[in-house]
Amino acid sequence: AAAWTVWDRWQAQPVFAQTFSTPRGARQEVSLPDGSRLQLDVATRLEVIYRRHQRQVRLVEGEALFDVRSDPAVPFEVLAGPAWVRVVGTRFAVRYIPDLPVDTEVAVAVEAGVVRVARATVTGGRAERADSQTVLLSAGQRVALDAAGTHGPVSAVAGTGVAPWRQHRVAFDNQRLDRVLAQLARYGDLPWRVQDPAVAALRVTGVFDPRDL
Repeated sequence: AAAWTVWDRWQAQPVFAQTFSTPRGARQEVSLPDGSRLQLDVATRLEVIYRRHQRQVRLVEGEALFDVRSDPAVPFEVLAGPAWVRVVGTRFAVRYIPDLPVDTEVAVAVEAGVVRVARATVTGGRAERADSQTVLLSAGQRVALDAAGTHGPVSAVAGTGVAPWRQHRVAFDNQRLDRVLAQLARYGDLPWRVQDPAVAALRVTGVFDPRDL
């Protein structure tokens, strides 16, 4: 029993741990020790922890594109608020902005490969599925989870792609105006303030260039 405890603790020790963040209006590309690559959008913060049997990223806020090097023996997991995502080797984007007006959601969109998405819990620093309601996403599909971790229907990725910010585009589909402005404010100062609740609830659909707010 003692030997098993020592071995388990040895397995759980991080072999790589680092935090990456981008300020408002700036992006960053990161290479990880296993060859995986991350692209961080503006105002994004994430924590990377690699253990001998697990690769894990916690997206604290913002949006990132993950290009994961395949290693079936060491799964790659992403925690983003109430969402748990596991992959073997694929390319996908996750968005989690907890301070947006009204409801917070986590969006997962797949560009290549397959990912599993479920409601998350964390036990002893390790990500675990909270239930068996796993959603399987393949290339060209996306899903959103609400603040409680309940997922909506699987839908097709919009024509702008899984991470339109790579081409300096921000896309909104029937979003409240206050949410749109809050997301655009991550790219730079905005000259507008909304004080009327009826105006804040107006719906916006469109693709915008955040360099020309």
